[in-house]
Amino acid sequence: MKSLIISLTVVCLYLSFSANSFAGDKEDVLALVNKNIDAFNKQDYKTYWSNFADDNTEFPYVGSTLRHNAAMWKNFIEGTASLAYVNYHQQDEHVQVYNGNTAVVTAYFTFMWQEKGGLMNYQSGRASMVLVKQDGKWMTVHMHFSKMFD
Repeated sequence: MKSLIISLTVVCLYLSFSANSFAGDKEDVLALVNKNIDAFNKQDYKTYWSNFADDNTEFPYVGSTLRHNAAMWKNFIEGTASLAYVNYHQQDEHVQVYNGNTAVVTAYFTFMWQEKGGLMNYQSGRASMVLVKQDGKWMTVHMHFSKMFD
């Protein structure tokens, strides 16, 4: 009986330790996502791109064609530099970490932009991201944006 109690205690401690280490990963992932949002809003593309894998993919908000060429996403993001105003915001973010090296982030987003001399534009919807840990650093490998309702 004593060995059973010791075994259960060891298992509980292990599970508690595992959950706590993944909780740290969740915080790290969320910090990276927020750092990227801030870099985008400040048009700090060097910081923004430093958190993406070279082969990242993306489903854009409009249209359903998978962009599996990271250069297409880069052209879109850096093209926002010509706008008078851009602001991307996420809320209700939820982070799930699997095996300590893969994370899924889901959220609702709003995106506002204004062309020079133009009206303010607004989109809102759902966003999901997949991140993987490469050489100890979380990197975004996929993003998906969709409308709330048609």
